[in-house]
Amino acid sequence: MTAPARRDSEPGQASFGPRFVTAVSVGSLLNPINSSIIAIALVPIAHHFGVGADATSWLVSALYLATLIGQPVLGRLADRLGPRRIYLAGLVTVAAGGLLGYWAPTLGLLVVARVVIGLGTSAAYPAAMSMVRRRSQRSGGSAPASVMGALAMAGQVSMVLGPPLGGLLDALGGWRWIFLVNLPMAVAGVVSALLWLPRDEPYEQDGAGGGGGLRDLARNRPLLVTYLRNALTFMATYGFLYGWTQWLEQGRGLTAAVAGLLLMPTSAVGAVVSGLAARADQARWMLPAGAAALLAGCAWLPALDGGASILSLCLLSALFGVQNGLNIVGNQAAMYSQAPPDRIGMAAGLLRTSQYAGAICSALLISLTYGERATDEGLHRLGVVLTAASAVPAAGTLVAAVRTGGRRTRVSGRR
Repeated sequence: MTAPARRDSEPGQASFGPRFVTAVSVGSLLNPINSSIIAIALVPIAHHFGVGADATSWLVSALYLATLIGQPVLGRLADRLGPRRIYLAGLVTVAAGGLLGYWAPTLGLLVVARVVIGLGTSAAYPAAMSMVRRRSQRSGGSAPASVMGALAMAGQVSMVLGPPLGGLLDALGGWRWIFLVNLPMAVAGVVSALLWLPRDEPYEQDGAGGGGGLRDLARNRPLLVTYLRNALTFMATYGFLYGWTQWLEQGRGLTAAVAGLLLMPTSAVGAVVSGLAARADQARWMLPAGAAALLAGCAWLPALDGGASILSLCLLSALFGVQNGLNIVGNQAAMYSQAPPDRIGMAAGLLRTSQYAGAICSALLISLTYGERATDEGLHRLGVVLTAASAVPAAGTLVAAVRTGGRRTRVSGRR
């Protein structure tokens, strides 16, 4: 039957039906979830191989470094070779990395598996953004806010769900299940992509060569500001995600399972806020509001101590969910509107690169402020640094909002 294909090619909102949105979202879950799911498994992996925390830290760094390189490279390949091809190739690579990690007999091979997973998961988001831009241009309109919101939600919800999911998988089948879970998720992504994503078609591009594309983006000052703001935002977000949960276990004395559950408000509130923000279809107010929420959350950290109530911890977790939802949707909308149409895959990849640059900086900050153990004093030092860092996007977005006045950036990317 060919009726679904004909409807899918019609202009307007019909080009972005629920099947298309589901297919591009499934693959986009994999990179954020793999970036955080390993957090709960680092201790059991260290015990299994008889190594220290300095050795298992490579499991975190390996994926971040692979992502830093892979996102813009695969985004550019999606722009040039076709986003569906790159999307599918990435999913197959993820499945291979998951199997390698499940069977890896040494820590070295486990690190290699994380590199493979990092490269494979780097394809989905920039390829998805490239497909969205192409379909919106062919339909003669902008990408619906629901599509952009779904991609934003896929990233932020899966990032926060990683630790509790990792804890559940470790409890059910051991830490190796954290690698194996990539196999069914990748298979689901491949099946949905083959069924519901259109085949790549010739696409006219401006300019030539990947170097020219990168140079064009490097001269785009508003886009560079968006990348910097995104990096600072995620430095604080990952500082909270890893630093706060580590303190919950060592400073507050909670179990890993309870610490994971305390991240659920971040995930739930973030999903609701990002969904509402996407439907609002305006990005100008999101970034100042998101930056203010981030600043407030970071400023709360130095006030915590070992006697903090569960209620206060839940409220702090929810506050970080608010900032996460607003900032992810707002920065994604800014990038989409600022990037050239034929460079959208590379631009989206660089947005994710800035995210993981912030994550790497957060890991360094946690190491410097905590030392050997996550104490109250260490959390306070971390909170002070993150508060100072989050003040930069807070001030920048406020000034930008005042200067732009009535001009607004739509979540769908149109101005």
